[in-house]
Amino acid sequence: MTPRRLRQFLALIEHAHFGRAAKALGVSQPALSKSIQLLESELGVTLFDRRPEGIALTAFGHLLREKSRRLLVAEEDLRRDIALLAGGDIGALKVALGPYPSITSGYTGIARLHARHPHIKVTAHVAGWRDVAHQVATGVVDLGIAEISTLEGRDEFTCELLGEHQGRLFCRPGHPLLSQKRALTLAQTLDYPWVASRIPLRLASHLLPATLGCAGAYDAVNGDFVPAIEIDVPMQIVKFVENSNALAVGNLSTFEREFLAGEVVPLPLHDLALRTRYGFIYLKERSLPPAVEVYMNEVRGVEEEICQRETVLAQMASTVKKDPG
Repeated sequence: MTPRRLRQFLALIEHAHFGRAAKALGVSQPALSKSIQLLESELGVTLFDRRPEGIALTAFGHLLREKSRRLLVAEEDLRRDIALLAGGDIGALKVALGPYPSITSGYTGIARLHARHPHIKVTAHVAGWRDVAHQVATGVVDLGIAEISTLEGRDEFTCELLGEHQGRLFCRPGHPLLSQKRALTLAQTLDYPWVASRIPLRLASHLLPATLGCAGAYDAVNGDFVPAIEIDVPMQIVKFVENSNALAVGNLSTFEREFLAGEVVPLPLHDLALRTRYGFIYLKERSLPPAVEVYMNEVRGVEEEICQRETVLAQMASTVKKDPG
């Protein structure tokens, strides 16, 4: 019982004559007659009474007429939805975002995705990079965006680099470190608490000394740098910095709005060798839904714009003056 055969059945009802129905369908009368016979044989019932004056629906024919219209509408809806899904216009996006990618490209990509494809259902979570990797590994989400330095090389993941960003320390205007007459060093920043999400061992071991002072501590189990104030929400990090002497770890794109508004100041450090490497994380053996691939393209576009803006912001940051001592 194919959609084509059901359409022929309905056409025959409409025209009440094999010849006229065949002409409307663009088929021969014998071919239409054969198709209706096959439909009746498949269902095991008679759909039409053939009379000298014409054809008439049987009780089975009336039932099939009612049901076939619904079936054909459902078939058209299914074909439309398959085409939309294949094109990324419907479906679902389940993504976990690291703290910093969430505020730079992650949520902006979601906003652009929704503007172009409003029927896609979006579920997004913000978490530390370890939790992002765990959610991807356990299938809670289809895609993660987070620091990939520690995840590259793991057999279960595919990691795609989005971009590298220069890490910086930020403070409030009027911070004591800005009044230093000598060139500021990383060691001096360790006298103040750092506020950030935790930093993977692979990055922290190249960044920080063995003794961390007030900045934070190393995790005894996995070696991660755990800042004195561990927060995974960049907006809350900014609030701490604005109202205390704490120092925030981030990059210019993370705190772009606050930097341009003069609410935070990048410290003029030259020995902070921190470059974060954000990227996509997904399971190798799992095919990505079309909606996820469309979202990934949106994020790639946002990241390109961020890299261009960071060049301009870096030039502005290089002109930041210390407070007069």
